[in-house]
Amino acid sequence: MVPNRILAVGVLLSVLLAQALTPGQAREIAAPPLAVVNLEQVIEGKPTASVNAGGGVTLGLATVDSRFGQDLTIMADGRQVQKLEGGRFMACARLEAGPITYWGIAEFTGGAHCCGQFAFLARAAAGQPVRYLGQTVGYNGGPRDFPGSFIARQGQLYFESFDNRFDYFHASHADSLLVNVPRTYYRLTPDSLTVNNIPFKPEYMNDAAAVDGKIHHQAAPQDGKAKAILKPGFSPGFENLMFSDTLGQLLVKRTILYLYAREDNLAWDTLRRDVSRYYLTSAWVPQLQEEILKTLGASPY
Repeated sequence: MVPNRILAVGVLLSVLLAQALTPGQAREIAAPPLAVVNLEQVIEGKPTASVNAGGGVTLGLATVDSRFGQDLTIMADGRQVQKLEGGRFMACARLEAGPITYWGIAEFTGGAHCCGQFAFLARAAAGQPVRYLGQTVGYNGGPRDFPGSFIARQGQLYFESFDNRFDYFHASHADSLLVNVPRTYYRLTPDSLTVNNIPFKPEYMNDAAAVDGKIHHQAAPQDGKAKAILKPGFSPGFENLMFSDTLGQLLVKRTILYLYAREDNLAWDTLRRDVSRYYLTSAWVPQLQEEILKTLGASPY
């Protein structure tokens, strides 16, 4: 068995965070300390490796010659919990939240503009079986570091990730301002991994306020109004129309943030108001609203 390389970076992180916040803020934000294993280092140059992830969990890594990626077999207490066929498994984090133990496994799926995602396990208490909770939805880029990704709020544990569903929304990936927008939050319990963004309304409102400032900055030097928020693309059809300018993307970005904050009326009222203010026509606003709602309806937010 390969010796563990566990970095207790979360301990120092929690101490520094607690010192910087009031006691009330610390209870609200500080997550339990982490122990992190670098899986890349463990399997580097080897076809297989076995990793003790702590708490009775063992990870079996194996490279796959026929494709980019690895297989990961998760064992706990002598039984197989789950087998994942993935890209590259980067790290495993373990944290104790009272009697509950959680494990998070970071994966880079590979591919163009893709994808960081995370799988989670939990043991409800000593003597209880380890359960596989599921995976987050992938976002653009490699997986983020575990320290700073876990947040305790209102007595619950959350994992912060990104929502990338609006990438390519009337813009190329290279030109898009909607890549990994907005942040999204997964609630962890011993039984489930679920999207729950509602407790993070202040974050979304703060982000929307920052975008609002960029809107005013972007609009100030404009010499005259653009014809419409969208312009013809390379192919016919509404879905192939492209944003006319950066300002249009910022208006939609602010709209999305308000929707995540559950400020629906504010989202649509400000979009209609500012399209009318900054463009010669308000064409395409109803279609944009319909498309945004359809995109959001595809999965929880």
